[in-house]
Amino acid sequence: MANLPSKYTLTPADREKHLLPISQIVADQYAGGQHVDEIARQYIGGCHYDFDATRLVWDGDQLVHQWGVWGYPMRVGPARLKTAGIGAVTTREAHRNQGLMHAAATASFDAMRELGYDLSILRGRHYVKYGYARAWNYVTYRLTRDEVAAPGSPKPYQPLGAARMDEIVALYNASHEMFSGTAVRPTYSMLTDGEMGAYGWFADGKLTGYVRAVPTDDKKTLQCLEAAGDVEQGLAVLADLFKQAEYESLTFFTLHHDHPMLQRLRKGAVIVENKYFDISGWRVRLVNLTSTLEKLRPLFESRLQNSRFENWSGDLSLDAGEQKATLQIERGNVQVVDNARNGHTLAGPALTRLLIGSDEPSEVIRQEGLRCEGQAFELAQVLFPNLHPVMSHWDEY
Repeated sequence: MANLPSKYTLTPADREKHLLPISQIVADQYAGGQHVDEIARQYIGGCHYDFDATRLVWDGDQLVHQWGVWGYPMRVGPARLKTAGIGAVTTREAHRNQGLMHAAATASFDAMRELGYDLSILRGRHYVKYGYARAWNYVTYRLTRDEVAAPGSPKPYQPLGAARMDEIVALYNASHEMFSGTAVRPTYSMLTDGEMGAYGWFADGKLTGYVRAVPTDDKKTLQCLEAAGDVEQGLAVLADLFKQAEYESLTFFTLHHDHPMLQRLRKGAVIVENKYFDISGWRVRLVNLTSTLEKLRPLFESRLQNSRFENWSGDLSLDAGEQKATLQIERGNVQVVDNARNGHTLAGPALTRLLIGSDEPSEVIRQEGLRCEGQAFELAQVLFPNLHPVMSHWDEY
């Protein structure tokens, strides 16, 4: 564990004792000290916040730093990786530049491993030094006002309140089960009606689809942040909502590349903006290489068995620096082992990007300077395809 000045103590979070102090430090940093009760009920207490993996630093009885962890299963195709989302990291101003975040992060990483986490995901610009590499980009689809044309009048739809959240969760999970990067819900269990921005349609009293659409802060753009169900109905609802105000454009944000609504948009005229980040944006860090590979192993076998490597045998060593493991491949069958028998090697601290399919494998290898030996480069094209991972706006922490 990193050294901590003696005046401070570092602890896990305790729901009973620490919910209000955590909510207060978050409110002080991000909400001008306001909305403490709301933060306690929803952002900390009514969701997937992991008190055991979170680390707090105290100066006597005063909470002066939080390294907050939100735990959830993240989809990588059909696999589910236990993921530690990091959010609301804050140090009170008088206690900065004393190594508090470093101590808390280091202790939290140890706790994550003990708690069975595979990966950690966060967003921000201060975390490269902790081994976080680019996870995914911001991709926005944009229609101008003239391009927003409904495929027809929408069938009846209505605003959805928080009472419909269980139905939304079930529909979301069913329709997003293969979209990499998305969280398996429930994540946040309490949202007020005013925060929803969701509009749904029904058949025989059952929710069959919805869109979530909210205006941007400047009120010039209607932004679709989520959708499930019939695509044509969803687009018709969005067009109907769009014409109710003086919007300049309709955008689609945090929808997965393979989402049927985006596939439909790509058949016509649409502007697609792909925003890259150097040291900020969404980032990923490895927690446990072996457990991650074990969960991805069936995917590796499927990919190999449908490729030119279906009859290939050998070992592919994966070296992430502090952690190493080997994929022992025998004619499409894969085992995760400790020791390699030959010289096929992929190595580099940003190896985790390949595991989640954050980009084209050749692009990741070039960007991150990963070392490839033997047939590692060719194997990477098969084993680690671009999965276009993205997290829905509703699940961000």
